[in-house]
Amino acid sequence: MNRRTVFVLFVLVLGLTLLQGCAAKTAHRAQAGPLGTAAAGEEEAIPEDETYPDSLETVNRGIFAFNDGFITHLFSPVDTVYTGFFPQDVRNGFGNFYRNLGYPVRLVNALLQLRLDKVAKETASFALNTVFGVGGLFNVTRNMPGLQSSPEDFSQTLAFYGLGSGTYVVLPFLGSTTVRDVVGTVADSFLHPLSLITPDSARYALIGHDKANTASANLPAYKTLKEESFDHYTSMKDVYFQYRRGLEQE
Repeated sequence: MNRRTVFVLFVLVLGLTLLQGCAAKTAHRAQAGPLGTAAAGEEEAIPEDETYPDSLETVNRGIFAFNDGFITHLFSPVDTVYTGFFPQDVRNGFGNFYRNLGYPVRLVNALLQLRLDKVAKETASFALNTVFGVGGLFNVTRNMPGLQSSPEDFSQTLAFYGLGSGTYVVLPFLGSTTVRDVVGTVADSFLHPLSLITPDSARYALIGHDKANTASANLPAYKTLKEESFDHYTSMKDVYFQYRRGLEQE
């Protein structure tokens, strides 16, 4: 069974799960009747368990504890060496390069959502950063408000067409996501230029460095949230959903 066949089957299975979740949510709201409708000018009050679905909480908490242990005892010491070896400006350059490289993903999803304004912004930003930013290492459009837009991915495209997020999921090493976001991530990986890199060892090395560099940038915020949270797991889940829903609304 080749890679594309596996991908199609994966999307179909998770897509069916997602559609079942959407159907259940629709039925729940239909039963609510008039009480489920907010008054004019007011936001609808949605129960928290529906707002942030987490039907796998027991399993998720176990994986979350494993990930936290990995971050605390392994990744943090490695990150200390990494940040000591590469100055902040260099690490920012890495992040700029990988983001610029992901232009095809943002472009295709903006097109699928009929967001022509974002298509224009992403294209102009990509062209300027590639030509004048040394292949994207420097974000020359950073201070150009007219070229700023939120990133688009396939999960946001699915949301645009009415599919719910599905339940919250915590993956080993990768952390917070949802059923819909997993489908979106797999679909986007086929559009990303890194998927074309050969040999496989070089592709995995670049993908791993991209993820590690992003994790390094987010590590201080992660530690701060952990110190200030009564329940670190719940806080991380809330932050994740708020971030993703913020992207969907932009």
